[in-house]
Amino acid sequence: MKINYPNGPTKEKEIKRAHTHGMLFEEAINNTNEYYRNKDLAYIYKKPTPVQVVKVSYPTRTKAKIIEAYYRKPSTTDYNGIYKGQYIDFEAKETNNLSFSFTHIFSHQLKHLVDVKRHGGLAFVIIFYKKVDKVIIIDIDKFMELYDIGLKGGKKSIPYEDALTNGIEVKRKYAPPIDYLEAVDKLYF
Repeated sequence: MKINYPNGPTKEKEIKRAHTHGMLFEEAINNTNEYYRNKDLAYIYKKPTPVQVVKVSYPTRTKAKIIEAYYRKPSTTDYNGIYKGQYIDFEAKETNNLSFSFTHIFSHQLKHLVDVKRHGGLAFVIIFYKKVDKVIIIDIDKFMELYDIGLKGGKKSIPYEDALTNGIEVKRKYAPPIDYLEAVDKLYF
């Protein structure tokens, strides 16, 4: 399938890598959110990315296949919802390294999170450091401090140790798999 991004075409290999990278982590967060909804703790959902379908193949009536599509506009963040009467919005990322590269988060996502926080919402980045099998939540204000300090100092990433110092580790369990609301409580309530 050919997918075109707002800022120009992207190679299919890059698209395939982007879609497989982070899928297990994303699935764990989705399962966690379903657990929270079932327990009536929070209502948080994955945001759909707006896509404009351009070309569809109909080999048979029941086997329609999207051949070409365009992202209408860059998406904001991965998840949003409500928790304890507060709007919550966050971006979920993962890294195979001991540091999180700033290239994995876009400026429009950071601006969105900063705006959410400015308007009274809970806004953060949740990062899975695969190499040490740890998940860390960093409030957007702290994240932006690390981002600004990093860029001024020539750093292009947030090392795991800095994330742990400036964020809160998320407990991993059987149910829910990534209990990030416990960390959200420590961070905001």
